[in-house]
Amino acid sequence: WLASIQLIVFANCSREIFIISPPFNNLQYPIILLQFNQMSEKTDNTITKLLSLGLTEEEGRVYLAILQGRGDTALTISRHLRLARTKVYRLLDSLIAKKMVITKLGDRGSRFLATPPDDLSIILDDRQHQLDQLKQSLPSLQDTLASLASSTKDSSQVLYYHNLDGIKQITYNSLRAKGELLTYELGLMDSFMSHAEAEKLRDRFVDNKINIRTLTNLVKMDAWTDNAEMVSKYWEIRHLPPQGKPFQFEILIYNDVYCLYRYTGGVAFAVEIHSQELADMQRQLFEYLWSGAKPFQVIDNHGTAKLI
Repeated sequence: WLASIQLIVFANCSREIFIISPPFNNLQYPIILLQFNQMSEKTDNTITKLLSLGLTEEEGRVYLAILQGRGDTALTISRHLRLARTKVYRLLDSLIAKKMVITKLGDRGSRFLATPPDDLSIILDDRQHQLDQLKQSLPSLQDTLASLASSTKDSSQVLYYHNLDGIKQITYNSLRAKGELLTYELGLMDSFMSHAEAEKLRDRFVDNKINIRTLTNLVKMDAWTDNAEMVSKYWEIRHLPPQGKPFQFEILIYNDVYCLYRYTGGVAFAVEIHSQELADMQRQLFEYLWSGAKPFQVIDNHGTAKLI
């Protein structure tokens, strides 16, 4: 029965697993059976969280090694993590640039210290500042890139989306609307994204000063947002009787885009058509229906509304 046994070996300080078959008498290194990988579940979870700060997995491992006192030089970190020293130096340079590690000069050369966990909030504030600057420069960058785009590109195109992320994408695409977004609405964005995501999107509609006019078959709206400015300045809704058949799709009209999508029973489908002629025609149809639709009375700054 011994001949049928295979030893599962976790190499020390490594993520590799070796399957060793008999005979076992010629092994030239010690075997540690069923040893847990150095990267424990807790460490893995911590590294996953560090990824959200913009670190790579290897950068996270280096940061934790320094934080836990398992190495403060490139050599000791290299030995502990079994990484080439040249690679460790590159990872350390990246961590220093990201303000996750600092260098301390001593009698025996450079030593590396991990940024204390309490200081991570300062790093996040710095990242937020950088993000705010990027958001301010984005419109100019978009205009520049648009001017560089090939003038021979066909202005008409049809894009298809078949999953939930696709519906989220076309919703974010509507932030490109210049001045106004026209919509036929079945329900709220909260039906296909979290309320927090939807609120961030609404904040951006306000930042971009996009007026939203909505036609719906609904006869009342429950509270749906905490963005009072959007409700009072950038949103208007009217009721269109279903006349036997209610809306089957959500529809967005803006710029040269006509988009329709539906998310029901866990199945998502969307089409985004870029055509100035089609968008203009659909905009005229919307205006005709809007003129005969019944206005809602907005009751509070959370979007609660009912038919007048």
